[in-house]
Amino acid sequence: MGMKGIVAGAGLLAMTAGVFLAPQASATAPPPKLSVSPAKVAPGQALDFSASCHGTPTAVTSPGLTGPVTLSVQSGAAYLGHGKAAGRTGKFKASFRCDGGPNLPAASGTATVEFEIVCPPTTTPTKPPSSSKPPSSSQPPSSSRPPSSSEPPSSSSAPSSSSARVVPAALTKSCGTPGKTPQVQVKPAGAPQTGGGI
Repeated sequence: MGMKGIVAGAGLLAMTAGVFLAPQASATAPPPKLSVSPAKVAPGQALDFSASCHGTPTAVTSPGLTGPVTLSVQSGAAYLGHGKAAGRTGKFKASFRCDGGPNLPAASGTATVEFEIVCPPTTTPTKPPSSSKPPSSSQPPSSSRPPSSSEPPSSSSAPSSSSARVVPAALTKSCGTPGKTPQVQVKPAGAPQTGGGI
């Protein structure tokens, strides 16, 4: 083999080694992802965030959270964080940034998820209506009497206890101030107007 063959073989060997041994300039990785559970909560309720980041994540932030949520690594690129919904209602976006660094530029980016804070449904216990008239002992109970088509329906009868009652909105608790009922100023009829206590 001549000098040309040795030089060509050395050059080919150097190129091959360069391809196999050189670090890749831009390895690919999936972009960051963020999810929240549950997606609909009441004010002050706990929120769980799951994130995927092939790099270094920042905290999850949102105006709908009481503060930033720190993400803790679970395994590989999986992260978890726990937060608390703020005290106001509405739809909010939470986000975090993932920095993939110079070796994983495709992994760098911001992931966003939406959640909603809603007022919890109010349940007000209702009392069954009471009859002002005691049952008469001379008549059998109404369940033992046969139905009569000649009797007109009574328009003054009280609603049955199985009917649903609607509670006016003014009597329900406001969302965001649990345990406090709105105060309504009541003035007796005929009370003198003093002009603010003067």
